[in-house]
Amino acid sequence: MIIIALLATATGYFVSVKQAQLAQQQQMSIPGLFWPNPRQLQAFSVVDHNNEPFQLEALKGKWSMVFFGYTNCPDICPITLATLAETYPDMKAETNNLQVVFASVDPERDNIDKLSQYVKYFNAEFIGIGGNTEAMDQFTRQLGVPYFLNKEEGQENYLVDHSASVYLLDPEARMVGKLSPPHTPKLVKQQFLSIKEFIDAKS
Repeated sequence: MIIIALLATATGYFVSVKQAQLAQQQQMSIPGLFWPNPRQLQAFSVVDHNNEPFQLEALKGKWSMVFFGYTNCPDICPITLATLAETYPDMKAETNNLQVVFASVDPERDNIDKLSQYVKYFNAEFIGIGGNTEAMDQFTRQLGVPYFLNKEEGQENYLVDHSASVYLLDPEARMVGKLSPPHTPKLVKQQFLSIKEFIDAKS
């Protein structure tokens, strides 16, 4: 009986190890996936392009693709948002709880009207968020998003260095992935669906 019990224990341990190895292999095959340590967001408060509060609860119950940039961006932002706009209908066909959020890292120039016009140009369902710098930093720091304003005092025309990645949050408001450039509609969709399938299977 002791031998049988030991064999059963050893078998169970072996199965658990193999399952962990398979999960790790699957994770490594999904570019951009953060697992098993997704980053849980904490409370924050900014405003959306309709001048309504946008807080942690707005990220719960939905998959969120968050891109950080600014409306005066000459290249990265319009290219990335155009890519997301192109693949968005296809991704929505796969899941109805998806939202795309454009987060301004230049809130001083990106007022509500400007933010609203900008996101609606790409897709009427896209959400723009902004507010004062302190409020936005409360959000960006949680995701570890780097940016830098190349601005001197009193300067109105300046560029902002910022990430070109798309940050993926799951319906529990956890950052579970980061999609790195270059972005294409097909690749963004593939990465999103692969990460979503993996996370859903673990839930």
